Amino acid sequence: MQRTGQLRLDGPQTGVDNRVEGRIRELDGWRAVSVVLVLLHHLFSIQYYNVLRNVHLLFHVFGMCGFLGVDTFFVISGFVICRLLILEEQRYGSISLRGFYCRRIFRILPPLYLYLAALVVLRLTGVINENWVPIALGASFLYDLSFVPQGWYVSHMWSLAVEEQFYLLCPLLLLLCRPRRRGRVFGCLFALCIAWNLVLPLLGEPNPVIDSRTRAGFACICFGVLTAIYEQRARSIAVRTSGWMVAALAFILLLHPVPQGRVNEALFSAIFTPFAIALILTYSLEHNGWLKVLLCAKPIQSVGITSYGVYLWQQIFTGPLVIYSGAGAIIPYLLPALIAIVPISYFVVEKPAMRLGKSLSAAVQSKRRLPEQRAEAVASIPHDLILPAKRTP
Repeated sequence: MQRTGQLRLDGPQTGVDNRVEGRIRELDGWRAVSVVLVLLHHLFSIQYYNVLRNVHLLFHVFGMCGFLGVDTFFVISGFVICRLLILEEQRYGSISLRGFYCRRIFRILPPLYLYLAALVVLRLTGVINENWVPIALGASFLYDLSFVPQGWYVSHMWSLAVEEQFYLLCPLLLLLCRPRRRGRVFGCLFALCIAWNLVLPLLGEPNPVIDSRTRAGFACICFGVLTAIYEQRARSIAVRTSGWMVAALAFILLLHPVPQGRVNEALFSAIFTPFAIALILTYSLEHNGWLKVLLCAKPIQSVGITSYGVYLWQQIFTGPLVIYSGAGAIIPYLLPALIAIVPISYFVVEKPAMRLGKSLSAAVQSKRRLPEQRAEAVASIPHDLILPAKRTP
């Protein structure tokens, strides 16, 4: 166990644990685990479902592990985005919405629109059969609405819609709230997410606009934000958590021992799942051992760093076999092509776009002086040029 610094637990926390200000490698490892869970779900629960159909336990696990992978993405996203914004505030004295959205736009849109452009080409050439409406809704981040027309090749974009819709609100709330009140504000928001997840099942879900997986996704992102706000406390809890408890939590998450579509499932997805995922993630940050070694291994890191591209492009190759016909019949057998497609997407599109987004964000940040720079600027003013304050008669 590697620990430095003193943890403060005597009240609401105003900042993150700044022991790690760069990229957190363990979380890249968890991104790799998450995208592998999604792939296993698509392959053994959708594409080749007959392989394990009679092995009920495995079929159930593979049927649910894809949602677990996405929920893990959500918790990681909420945690990382929030802690970066808090670190920015600690450095510059405030949060820049323009800087945040510059980084976010150039991180998400170029790879996404490259993928959608590929779908358009495949659709026009007759290789795939996809309706234009789902493609347009995927491009507009509205695919999480339950009444939209369904299409396989963009069906994974509901998760991107959940994230981007949440981040329309999250940075603004962080900016408007005083640091010591953020825990309460996002705690109330998380409570509203729980209530939202519970009310519709109690009412029988009369054609909800937002389905259950989307509602659970909002809860997971929100809990990730809370974990960043109370990072020192979360790390302290993780330090005192045993490996056996973490293993038990992971087993329960994989097993998902509650039926879908009921109140118990809503409780499991909106409360237990985000808490368990957050505890497992922070445990991996605080404890040395085989888990940390595995997560930080180079092959795992490579998958984790490019996981966004893997998540986008795997959808073409892992659909139900019945949707592939004619010129597209060979598509499922081209899944190994991800080994070439994903690095090309990352190094040609994603990485340059991220670099541009960070440059634009840095240009915004350059106009803001650091607190120490402001103090130096004031100190450099000649004493006789500083006007005395006016006295009131």
